[in-house]
Amino acid sequence: MTSQRGFALVAVIAALVIMAMVVAVSAQRALVAARQAGLDAARAELAAAVMSAEAAALEDPVDSAECAGILPGAPMASGSAGAGRASARWRLVGAAAPFATIDVEAEMPVFGGMARTRHQVLVAPVGDSTGALRWAPAAGLGWTRVPSP
Repeated sequence: MTSQRGFALVAVIAALVIMAMVVAVSAQRALVAARQAGLDAARAELAAAVMSAEAAALEDPVDSAECAGILPGAPMASGSAGAGRASARWRLVGAAAPFATIDVEAEMPVFGGMARTRHQVLVAPVGDSTGALRWAPAAGLGWTRVPSP
């Protein structure tokens, strides 16, 4: 009888260990899924903040007198925008007359750290149908994602 009891005890312990491992693996998968969902939400909030800042920077009024005398590296305008927990700062900096660059930096707290992204575009003043000037990406160039420091 002792050998049968010993076998039953080992079988019950093995079954409990297997069930505990299944529960642990399921919990780990749920944790990974929750973390991935948080990262996806952070990525979406960062993208929304960047897009808001880009739109605000392109809407900045253009002074035609200022465009003629753009100095390389001279700050021309700046502002900020946000979406959710993400915040973005933009700067309009002179490049070479009549060009300027818009630099957008966004950041957001994520899991005890900070997620950051940076985008730049070369812009030039162009006239619209009313004759007013507005900033537009130069020669069809678009926004470029720059590695964050």
